[in-house]
Amino acid sequence: MFKVIRETWDGLKNEKSLRIILYLFLFTTLSGAIRKWGVDSKILSNAILGVQLIIPFCFLFFKNALQFNYDQRNIFVVILTYIFILFLLAVNPLGATFGHGILGLVVHLGFWLPMFIYVKNPDAFKLEKLIPLLIILCFAQVVLGSIQSTLPNDAFLNRYAVTEGDGFADALVGDAVRVSGTFSYISGYCSFMLFYTLLACVLIKIRYQPFILIPFLAIGYYGCLISGSRGTTYSYLIILGMYVITSVNIKANAKLIGGALLVVILSGFLNFILQDPLNIYAKFTKSSNNFEERTEGASDNTRGRVLGAVYELIDLEFEHDIIGVGLGSTYQGANAIFGNNPNLKGESFETEFKRVVLEGGYVLLILRFIMFFYLIQFLKGSFFFKITLIILSLFVFTIVYNTYNAFFFMLGIALIDRISRLESTKNL
Repeated sequence: MFKVIRETWDGLKNEKSLRIILYLFLFTTLSGAIRKWGVDSKILSNAILGVQLIIPFCFLFFKNALQFNYDQRNIFVVILTYIFILFLLAVNPLGATFGHGILGLVVHLGFWLPMFIYVKNPDAFKLEKLIPLLIILCFAQVVLGSIQSTLPNDAFLNRYAVTEGDGFADALVGDAVRVSGTFSYISGYCSFMLFYTLLACVLIKIRYQPFILIPFLAIGYYGCLISGSRGTTYSYLIILGMYVITSVNIKANAKLIGGALLVVILSGFLNFILQDPLNIYAKFTKSSNNFEERTEGASDNTRGRVLGAVYELIDLEFEHDIIGVGLGSTYQGANAIFGNNPNLKGESFETEFKRVVLEGGYVLLILRFIMFFYLIQFLKGSFFFKITLIILSLFVFTIVYNTYNAFFFMLGIALIDRISRLESTKNL
């Protein structure tokens, strides 16, 4: 493992942009660990979270990030127009404070700004060089999560960031703690598993060694189960399933599939002969049973969470539904610092759909759809797979109000696109 890390790092010596992306990835992944295990100060904890908010803007300092040639003029116009409209919505007179507008502008740009900097010049981001390191980091995250799931909720490793209460995990999946990994809360770990899922798609595409690929897929599923999140677990299966169906040539990968099956059979047989020395079967069984217990009777609730977003829009009776009441008005961080917007008194908001309409009205919601469909024309790969990702981002995981989702989703999409481009040019 250390040899892989050293060799990968040596290969990044002349890749400044990749080193920066790796640093940003490590900060996003490990900042939560500092917040919950390293500092007891709420002020320092919030300051670290504040740094996380501005990470997408670091992409502005990449080489040629702000330079657009004639062929890229349309991208420049779209980004500038989007930022201008966001600015107008941020200074909405109905907004509570200017601080709300600034923070709202930041979170609404968190995904789109780095995403379009990437698609402007994807050849400048040789993300495939990071794959060995990313695999190790993904394995380590789930291993930590597995340890956390076996510990009591008041164990040191199961602390949350210091905000309220006693700071310890209070969410369970069956009789085990819902894990948070190195993140401040469960949601951060679930965001990481979204990236893990997209990286798994990449490994399938490049026909990675079966003895690594198969454990990676199995451990990924296990990592989703111990999160206790239905959305995370179902997204893992849906994304991988759709990717295999739409983006993998089964006939051309017959040897890989055969090798994978052989690895599974031999590993299973060896584990059986040795009587499960690492408790692999026991861990999978327990996590599956706990997850099943959590989801029993919750299918209607899961369906309701998805369809509820649509029903909320259909039944929404909001006086300012055209342009909303200002960006940042539903953002928890802004409300904690600057107070709540009185124009939202009596309004409840959980789904991202409704929050977008409350802040920027149907203008912002329509603009978001336009941005998605403009983006996918630049991304290589199956149209149906890209539509699947868009649908999941609309209904399952938020990419506006969860900064971790924004970063990991952007990086995962960019990595898949990069691999698809290399394959199309036979450089893979």
